[in-house]
Amino acid sequence: MKLQYLGTAAAEGAPALFCRCAFCQYARRAGSREIRTRSGAMLDGRIKIDFGPDSYKHELDNGLDYSAVRSLLITHTHEDHFDIEDIALRRPTFAHIPEGEPPMTLYGNERVGERLAGVKSDWLAFRRVKPFETVDVEGYAVTPLEAVHCVSRDGGLWPVTFEGRTLYRSEEALFYLIEKDGKRLLYAHDTDEFTPTDMEFLAGRRLDLVSLDCTNGRLDVSYVGHMGATENRRVRERLIARGAADERTVFVANHFSHNGLLPYGELQALLPDFLIAYDGMTVEV
Repeated sequence: MKLQYLGTAAAEGAPALFCRCAFCQYARRAGSREIRTRSGAMLDGRIKIDFGPDSYKHELDNGLDYSAVRSLLITHTHEDHFDIEDIALRRPTFAHIPEGEPPMTLYGNERVGERLAGVKSDWLAFRRVKPFETVDVEGYAVTPLEAVHCVSRDGGLWPVTFEGRTLYRSEEALFYLIEKDGKRLLYAHDTDEFTPTDMEFLAGRRLDLVSLDCTNGRLDVSYVGHMGATENRRVRERLIARGAADERTVFVANHFSHNGLLPYGELQALLPDFLIAYDGMTVEV
């Protein structure tokens, strides 16, 4: 499997919109790998993972053709991962699609379906997926896992167990285990450290590639919903201890906020056992 990182930033991008912090000013001067657009990825040139507001730029920059994409895996409906307005452009007369072609199917939680229901198009379809229930997506075995994300201070319908307590989420945020031809890829964005149920499910399933949320970068923060370098190292150790990873597993840190970012080389030194994702990077396992 070949995973291409199209965008590797959190919601505000890096450099961030309107920001004058030291890192953002540095990134504007340095360019290259220090410039990060909003998160998204492509698997084997066929399956799009998340569809954020920079997806059109990703298509142009990487020579992609979204008209050929038949499957979108959506993690949750935050705007930097799910741009329903752009997805809705896959309808007449915004797009001209030959008769008889199948619709593009969005796989995601209940909130994704609710948002898509307002878009009237024969060229879009929805399939709700649930944690730990495997579905076939174009010959790939795709299993959603429960993400510790979208945690709501006002409560929510979707409970999740984290650090020995029950938290409630505004939607059932997901991340994905993808399997094909004996290879396993774990794409874990946006989420905090994994729940006990996630770890139990992954135990003994050796992963070839693990892509982890590193929104907080070098910062150690107390809020729930994202990880940084400290949590990434801890998750790696836990996966190895549970037989879900070993020295051959490729670990990638991805999805960075400008708040915790360091220049690329310094970030790599902070996480020596990880690849540091950058826009356009491809990893094959």
